[in-house]
Formats: sequence, C-alpha cells, structure tokens
Amino acid sequence: MKLVFYGAGNMAHAIFSGIVKSEMVDPKDIYLTNRSNEEALKSYVDELGVNYSYDDQELLKDADYIFLGTKPYDFDLLAERIRPYIQSDNKFISIMAGLPILYIREQLQSDNPIARIMPNTNAHVGHSVTGISYSNNFGPKSKGEVDELINAFGSTVEVSEDNLHQVTAITGSGPAFLYHVFEQYVTAGTRLGLEKSQVEESIRNLIIGTSKMIERSDLGMDQLRKNITSKGGTTQAGLDTLSKYDLESIFEDCLKSAVDRSVELSNQDDESK
Repeated sequence: MKLVFYGAGNMAHAIFSGIVKSEMVDPKDIYLTNRSNEEALKSYVDELGVNYSYDDQELLKDADYIFLGTKPYDFDLLAERIRPYIQSDNKFISIMAGLPILYIREQLQSDNPIARIMPNTNAHVGHSVTGISYSNNFGPKSKGEVDELINAFGSTVEVSEDNLHQVTAITGSGPAFLYHVFEQYVTAGTRLGLEKSQVEESIRNLIIGTSKMIERSDLGMDQLRKNITSKGGTTQAGLDTLSKYDLESIFEDCLKSAVDRSVELSNQDDESK
C-alpha cells in the first residue's frame, strides 16, 4: 500500500508516524512532500525511514491513499498542480478544515473517492478520536483500509459530512476544553494550601489513572462515579456543591459555540472560493 502526504505539519506527522509505529505499512511505501521545508522532510526520513519527493507525477503514480494536509487556502494551487497526474485508483483523504468533499472534487476535477477526517491532537499519543466522512463512491474494502490506517493513531467515528461540525466541537476541540477544566482544578487545589508543583503532579496522575479506569472498565462513567461516592462522605459533599451549578448547560453552551464557529468558518471558506 502506497501512502502520500501533501503537507507534513504536526497533525500529518502524528498520522504518518502512528501508521509507521503500527507496522501496517512499510515506511518505504510512505511518501511525504511539503511546500518548501525540505529539512523537515529529511528529518522524518532519518526518524522513520519514509521517503520524500517534490515530483508530483512520482508521488501520485500507483498511490493508494493521498492525504491532503495543506493549509485550506493553499489547496486550490495544489489541486491545479496535481490534476494532470491523478490516476483512477488514487483515493484522497483530506485533513483540511472547512473544505467540503464536493469542493475538493471540483478542484481536483476528478471523480476519485474522497474522505474527510477530523483528528485531534491526541493522535500524537495514539489516542485521537477521529471523525470521518466518505464520498458515496468510497467502496467497503477501501473504507475498511482507511479505518485500519486511522486506528493506528486512535479510533474512528463515521458520520455524515454535515455532522463533522459536531465532531469538531466534541473531539477536535475537546482536548482544549478538558485542559481548561484541569487548569481550574489545579488552581483550586493550590488555594487549599499545597504547593502548586504538588497539586499539578497529583492531578496529572489523577487524570492518567482515571482515564485508565474508564478504558479498562465496562461500566459507564455514571456508575464509576457512584462506585466511589459514599453517602455522607467527602465525595458526596463535593458533588453536592457541584450540583448547585448547571454544569450541563455550561458544557452544552461551550460545544454549541464551537459548532457554530465551525459552521461559520466553513461558510466563510465557501464565500471566498
């Protein structure tokens, strides 16, 4: 299987390094290219054993999956450049925000299968939750291969393209929302009189341990919470105080704002095309 990455930024790096580590694809069958930073490509060759090239004809020849990871505003020029070399068996996977499948197809001027994926930064540690939408002509065998590739750096959630905005809010932006909550937890813990370094280290390990409990348990989070909440105990006292605040509405408003902004940015991209 030959994979090609147009754009080798942070997210693309997380994806192709995850694929290499999974041993699904021989590193020699992974080709990278970018606009101008050849030194970065050379470093990935040394680090992972992949290839790089600036020859579009060579890159697209016999390529099974082509990841489009350029900046959205650079895509039109890229599409114009690679159009003459697109082959019938090339399948495209976009990690570009805001560009719909229909627009990508129009710019490529081809009917080749196209998928859009929305990973998050947890791809760097192999735990991205990646939203994915497929064009209608993406066959089941190819979908299975793409799912396997993405599972190399996390898990997948297949949704209709219209629902990628919701996935962007819930999982794409999600790490930042959780980091913000953890920041407030550290601040509150420090105000109890402990050293900040002690609180940060304790909460870091608390988050890691809690995540492992969620990962390894078949129980829902509500039951996990109940299992450590004794009537009249310290945990119940803290939860009683939390219940005075409408946390559900806070998070609902947070996610809705992110969804609205995703739609707005997508519409801005449409107007600029």
